[in-house]
Amino acid sequence: MAEYHGLSQIFTTTETSLYNNLFKSPNPPFHSPTALILEISPNPFPQTNHSSTTNFVPIIKNNYNFDNLEILDHELETYRSKFNGHGHDNSNNCNVYVAGHVLVYPSYNGFFEKPGLFLDQMFVRKCYRGMKFGKLLFSVVAMQAEKMGMGMVDWLVADWNEETINFYEKMGAHYIPEYRLCKLYGDQLQAFGRKSD
Repeated sequence: MAEYHGLSQIFTTTETSLYNNLFKSPNPPFHSPTALILEISPNPFPQTNHSSTTNFVPIIKNNYNFDNLEILDHELETYRSKFNGHGHDNSNNCNVYVAGHVLVYPSYNGFFEKPGLFLDQMFVRKCYRGMKFGKLLFSVVAMQAEKMGMGMVDWLVADWNEETINFYEKMGAHYIPEYRLCKLYGDQLQAFGRKSD
């Protein structure tokens, strides 16, 4: 995703930092940074009963046709899931592959009565774009925000990405071009943080 947005020069994430920040949290999903993984399989996912100990029940859709999966995705083995679609070890080599992800965390805006979710990243691998997986990921986040009684979902979009902006506007999203994202990071963050006056 950093490469897609031309931000590889600031990319510092490691497997360890992802684990520590996303999967080691004692908070339940959606009360801290939460990653949702889009997994696909040429075989139907079985419907199973999921524990009610978390706020989220996986959404299983079995209506996609992946007859020529090897032709579509030349990196299948690279993106083979370590889990079998139910959080269990994929040691039996069932064919489950990661096609994308979305990263969200709780947010609050003083203009609104209720908190919301901030959708920080949504990414569908190139070979799976145009198959409505992005819409599926968005709908999962929106359903979760509604289920939790939240008032909004916010995200950013690059101003050069007209196709995506049009998609968001068709969804009913409010695009606010007057606002610009500001970030203070790296050496500038350290330097400014040390200033006492």
